[in-house]
Amino acid sequence: MNWKLHLAFGVVLGFLVAYFAFNESLIGMLLFAGISGVSALLPDLDLRKSKASKLAYGIVFVLIIGVAGYAAVLGNMGIEWFFVLALCLLGAFAAIDWFLRPKHRGIMHSILFLAIAFAAALFLFGLFAASAVFVGYFSHLVLDRQFKLV
Repeated sequence: MNWKLHLAFGVVLGFLVAYFAFNESLIGMLLFAGISGVSALLPDLDLRKSKASKLAYGIVFVLIIGVAGYAAVLGNMGIEWFFVLALCLLGAFAAIDWFLRPKHRGIMHSILFLAIAFAAALFLFGLFAASAVFVGYFSHLVLDRQFKLV
């Protein structure tokens, strides 16, 4: 499946669940559907060329630059230490990504990882957002017909 279909199915399913299960206002339904749509892209983080991975790479790059800049300013270091720290962090991220990324349609396309994503969202954001993550992630597994436990 392509990312557009996963996103659209996640949004539509999220909107329907928010309407029928949560009886949300229009704003609540739109928020739930948006979270669900984005979550429908999460299982493909294990694929380097996926839209979710490209977005994640961008976010990580901005975070690394921010952390390196913050550390350089906080430590009263010069611009050269900013570049050294940024390159070290980028290298570490690249190594982790290269050696630890699971194979496509592996563990990230499993019920186990769905439960992990739900639990993490529940802990970080509460039941509303966690339910939207569950719906979106589950919609991806439905479209890919991936219902393995691990």
